[in-house]
Parts: sequence; C-alpha cells; structure tokens
Amino acid sequence: MAVLLIRMKLAVLRNSMNGRRAGRLVTGAVAGLTLAAGLILLAGRDYPVASLRFDLLGAGFALWTAGWLLGPALFGGGDETLRPEQFSLLPLTPRRLAAGLAASSFVGVGPLVTLVAFSALVVASVKTGLGAAAAVVGLLAVALQLSVCVLASRLITAVLGQVMRSKVGAALAALVSAAILAGLHSSWVLSPLAQTALRTGFPDSFSAWLTALPSGWGLLAVRAAAQGNWPAAAAVLAGLAALGLLCWYGWASLLKRRLATRRASGRPARMSSGDWARGPVTAVVARELRTWSRDLLRFHYLVFALCYALVFCLLPLTVGASIFLPWTGLVFALWVAAISANLYGEDGTELWGKLMVAGSARHDVRGRQLAWLLVTAPATLVLTIAMVVFTGEYSLWPWLATVLPALLGGGAGVTVLVSVLRPVPMTDPRLRGGNLLESGTDFAQVLMVLILSAATAAPAYFAARLGPVWAGPVVGSAGGILLAWLLGRWAAAKLESSAPELLLYLRTGVSPRRKRPAPAWKPQRSSLPKPEPHLEKLGLHLAPNGQRVYVVASLVLCWVPLAAQGILPALMLTTGQITPSWFLALHLPQHLQWPAVTAMICLGLTMLATGLGIGLHYRAKSRRAAGELEPTTR
Repeated sequence: MAVLLIRMKLAVLRNSMNGRRAGRLVTGAVAGLTLAAGLILLAGRDYPVASLRFDLLGAGFALWTAGWLLGPALFGGGDETLRPEQFSLLPLTPRRLAAGLAASSFVGVGPLVTLVAFSALVVASVKTGLGAAAAVVGLLAVALQLSVCVLASRLITAVLGQVMRSKVGAALAALVSAAILAGLHSSWVLSPLAQTALRTGFPDSFSAWLTALPSGWGLLAVRAAAQGNWPAAAAVLAGLAALGLLCWYGWASLLKRRLATRRASGRPARMSSGDWARGPVTAVVARELRTWSRDLLRFHYLVFALCYALVFCLLPLTVGASIFLPWTGLVFALWVAAISANLYGEDGTELWGKLMVAGSARHDVRGRQLAWLLVTAPATLVLTIAMVVFTGEYSLWPWLATVLPALLGGGAGVTVLVSVLRPVPMTDPRLRGGNLLESGTDFAQVLMVLILSAATAAPAYFAARLGPVWAGPVVGSAGGILLAWLLGRWAAAKLESSAPELLLYLRTGVSPRRKRPAPAWKPQRSSLPKPEPHLEKLGLHLAPNGQRVYVVASLVLCWVPLAAQGILPALMLTTGQITPSWFLALHLPQHLQWPAVTAMICLGLTMLATGLGIGLHYRAKSRRAAGELEPTTR
C-alpha cells in the first residue's frame, strides 16, 4: 500500500511538473538548502561559550519545526498531492489509508531538505568530540525528528481543516498565522538581545525551554549518550518515536472525520440589501459584501490582515517603541489589498455567468471596487483614529490624511487589475474539500500587490514632503480617486476583451494559447530547445540569460530597499521615534540620513520599474513575433 501510493505520488509530481511549478520547486529547494547549510555551519563553528553551540542549534531546530507545524496556515494546507477524498470509495480503513499517505509524505523536496538541516546534530556531536556513540544516537534522533515534523505537520493540517469549518475557527487560525508572520517581520526588535546572547550566551531559562521542546529532544539524547547515560538517551528516543506515533494516530482519526463529513461551509449571515441594491453596480456590491461575510476563506484572510496589523504595530512596544501604532490602519489596508489580489481566482468558474450578460464587466469591476472600499475604509479609519488618540501623536494627522486616501484608492484599483491580469486558479468554492487551506497562497501575487499599493501613495508622500502642508492631502485624495478610476477602467476593458480566455484558465489552470491556421510557408525549424511555458508566457524566452535573472531578482528583492530600508526609516525620521536596529540610514550621521533613505527608496523603485519594464518589453516583442507568423488573408 505504501509503495503503491509513493509511486502514485511520484507519477503525479512528474506529470504535473510544468515550467512554473518546477521553478517554484527549485527556488524553494535552493532556499531550504541554504538555510540548512547555515545550520550545519553553526554546528561546525567554535564559540566562546561551550553551551552556545547547542543553544543555537536548539533555536534553529525549533524554528524549523515551527515552519513545518505552521506552514499549512501560512502557505496552504500542506502536501495535497494525494487527496484523501480520491480514495474515499476504495475499501480502505482510515488507518491503513493514513499509513500509506504518511509514507508518501516523506517523498518530496521538503523532507529531503529537512533531513539535511537536521544532520547538523550529527555534525555538532562530531565537532565537540562527543564520541561515535553520540554520533549514532544523533543519526537515530535525526530520523525520528524528521518523522515527528512530517507527521505533526499532517496532524496540524487536519486540525485546521476541522477547525476552519466555522468562523470562530477561521478567526483563530488567522490569529495564529498572522502573529507568527508579523513576529518574523518584526524580528528586528530582538536584534539587540540576540547580539548580547551571541557574546555571553543565552540565559539558563531560555536554554532549558529549548531543550524541553520536542525539537530539542535530539540534542538532549546526544548529550545523554555523550555522558554515558544510556537509559536517558533511550528514553528520549523512545519519547520521539511515541510522539510521532501519537501524531499519526491523531491524523488517522481526523482523516476519518474528513472523509465522512461534508465539506467546509460557513453559516450564512443574514444580510438584507434592501432597496438600494437595484442597479447593476449596487447589486454587485451587495453580492460582494455577502461573500466577504459568508465565505470562510475571505473571512479568514480579512481576520489575518487585522491581526497582522495589530501584532506588527504593537510588538515594538516591548522595547518602548510606539512609532508604528498610528500607522496600524495603513498596514491593515495594505494587507487587505494583498489578500484581495485574487478576487476572480477565488470565484473560479462563476465568471461564466458574467459572459452571458453583455457589458457586465464594467459593472462587476466597479461593484468589486466599491465593496472593497466599504470593507476596508471604515476599519482603516477606526484603527487610525484610535491609535492616534492612544499615542497622542496628533502632529501626524497631515501625513495620515495624505497617505491613507491615496492608499485606499490605489488599493481599490490595484486589486481588481492584478486579479484580472494575473489570476491564480483555485478550486471552485463548490468543490472545496474538508481542507479549506488546500488552495495555498501565491506569495508572488501578494508581494506584487503590496508593492504596487504602497507605490500608489508615493506621489502624495513626496508632495507633502516637498510642498506646502495642504499639498499632501489634496494630492493624496485626488490621486486615490484617479487611480481607482483609471485602474478600474483598465481592468474592466481587459476583462471584457479576454473573459473567455480567463474562464478557460480558471477552469483548467492552463493558459490558453491562440490557435493559428497553418501558414502557406513553413518557417525553418529552430534547433533551439522549446522555451518553458512560464518564460514563453512572459516573453522572457527571448531575453538573454542575464536579463532573465535580473527581472526575477529585481521583482523579488526590490522590497528590501523600498520598504525595509526606505519606507520604515522614513516613518521613523518623520515621527522622531528612531530605533536604529538594522536600518542602514539610521546609523549614518544626521545630515546623511534623509539622502540615504531617499536613495534606498529610489533604488527599490528603480529595481521594480526596470524589472517590470524589461518583462513587458519582451512580452510585447513575443506577441509581435507571434503575430508575424500568422498569414494574412483577404
């Protein structure tokens, strides 16, 4: 059974490995191996404090295990290559099916990279001279810890699938994932503590907690074996084995419920549209507001945006920095825009209904924009007013009145435009299984919307910075309205002209290719290899290798100078609450800080603009080349 499912998974992976998926797989493998190599280097270094090596490894193993446990909440519902529902009609008991699926879970890039990372435990035992016996115990601990990570990840996935059948469960899952992601993004707060710990070692209480966690049991077994305490080492290894077996047993029990119960669906919230939703646009607004309140996936994303904004802006209070509190509403609006970047992809093949009504594209886009503003703007204003009153930073009102209108208008335009131009196919709501997070998240799309939405507020910010006091709010309000109208008009025109192709893409997940009649002449067959589908779609197969690498690298890394080293230090300098941390500009002399911030923002915008410009240039060139191959007919 296990061998059959493993072969089935390998066949599915092999036949579904298109260019785009292969690129993501290679990128994830390289990133994971880089982090694993970092753990191995930490295990092999010399430290001034003897216990620091195992403390750092314990912290690394804890973070790695947390990635396995919480990855389903952040990146999707775990490994769904083989779905349990596909075997529901076979005469298999849930435990037997769980055993086969568990065996197939160890096949993939993730478990392999994790095995390499956990091998740092063996390196540490050899480096510190604990002996061959400790190395053997380390090998056993590595295998058992890998088993615990994989099985616990499947258990957490199943738990989330059961919990997120209600709005309360969806909100709790969003709170956990938002707190983790916001904590990682605010980790600069802990940088002074980390620097002190690297010099003097971690406190004894922190080391004890690292050892008490299951991720540190392997270190505990190696230390016990090095001291000759074999009963303790055997007990720790037996504890790891028992924990893995317990995770498998819990997963098998939840698997039975997943196969026997109906798919996840929210309890409809009563909402009466009254007499105001009689026009085509207001009808779309009423439909979207009902969707935001009833669809568990959208509700989960909305709670995630709210929790992320609160955690990200409240966490710096631990070091006495209240700089981000007045901007909580801005962070919330940014993340609501990011999670709304796939509106048409979430609706799926429901798009066919719009194709039956002539001229419905404009009404649908405008209705979605108004509904997005009705969902986002009130909460944004409440968060902003409450945090400004709480901190007493009333001097920030001109800046807030400048940035927020521009950001809300820009977000309302960017979300619909990206959703039409770059949708991500998802499972139709009527076909979603028990795992609500199985569709995952396209972080390239999220990052794109975050950057573009933030960039829409740049003109208003510079108008307030360089012009009179009234210039910022005026430019922000006018720019927000103009961007919402222009980007919405662009999205409606694109939707109206390419709705059938978009429907086919959302239904099949395969980008439609225009079929052309055979030309009267046959072009010479090229000896070059066929370009990968994702490069051909973007037109990058015509670009030199160096420009391909630059486009990908610039679009992925532009947020570092733009946001992390530009926008955040600018907010600190604007408010006067400065926490240098890892912000480069804040470590420079005072007369060089603003030039450095400006240079970083310009660098980020340059990377973004040039990356998009090169990509669009070669995409247009590819389309022109494709058009030249079509024979002209009278």
